Amino acid sequence: MGGGSWSRDTYDAVTGARAASGATFGYDRAARRSGKYEAHPDLDPTRLGRDGRNLRESRDSAEHAASLPIVVGFDSTGSMGSVPRVVQQKLATLFGLLVDKGYATDPQVAVATYGDATCDRVPLQVSQFESDNRIDENLDRLLLEGGGGGNDGETSNLLLYYLAHHTVTDAWEKRGRKGYVFLIADEKQIPITAEHVRRFVGDPQPLGGLDVATIAADVSRTWNVRVLLINNAAALQQRSQEFYEGLFGPDSLTIVQDPTAIAETIAAIVGFEEGKDLATITDDLTVAAGREVALRVGKSLAARRPAVGLR
Repeated sequence: MGGGSWSRDTYDAVTGARAASGATFGYDRAARRSGKYEAHPDLDPTRLGRDGRNLRESRDSAEHAASLPIVVGFDSTGSMGSVPRVVQQKLATLFGLLVDKGYATDPQVAVATYGDATCDRVPLQVSQFESDNRIDENLDRLLLEGGGGGNDGETSNLLLYYLAHHTVTDAWEKRGRKGYVFLIADEKQIPITAEHVRRFVGDPQPLGGLDVATIAADVSRTWNVRVLLINNAAALQQRSQEFYEGLFGPDSLTIVQDPTAIAETIAAIVGFEEGKDLATITDDLTVAAGREVALRVGKSLAARRPAVGLR
């Protein structure tokens, strides 16, 4: 729950070997071969911990005394399933910016996916928070179902419900600091029900209201929700930008210019909101990812209303 430290050498050795052999996202490939579609036990939101609680925890430690929790929420439906693969390939860039460039103090990252609870078999997966190369392992355990129901929406609100009611962070409890939730989205939300919460979270009864506005308010008490909007045809048709700005405010939304630069965009937003200036971020991105990526990410940030210093 946040111990250990990220190692570029370990990442290069382990992920590089998997990539060379075509063995990345092995859990997803095994599920497709067997036809058994279910969340990996370590990412199953209904699974209780050894203490009998259903929680994801970000805790301080001797190594990481001021933990900053970050959740990256992927859309696992058909149109967006490639994004986790891209982020895995760029974890070294993400951590290089967050840690080496000082964008965040003691970042702890949880990865999650959401889909469509009205039709998907696995519409929710959530890992524990990690500070080391277990982040890469958790990405490799994601089931990329590729579902979605063609019903003008998805249930990212189920993920936000889980984060509102089933996460505990020392950042909030000890320091009153909100963590970051990066919700990668194209479509707007559709309503969830008590049955969805029972089946996919494990709560016999909902722990709060289930309308989209109430869930947004509940999760925003302890998390800074940042929507990374892929402004594709579905998003335009559903007016997703207007929808998410209505839930979280215009400062919360960034239109992603390049979906392959999600990792760099996340690092840039964290750095921006933690006090780095845009010029410094652009320079750092140029060194880490190249001038074209830096310009595209910079354009995304420049179009966003400033939200520096939010807590």
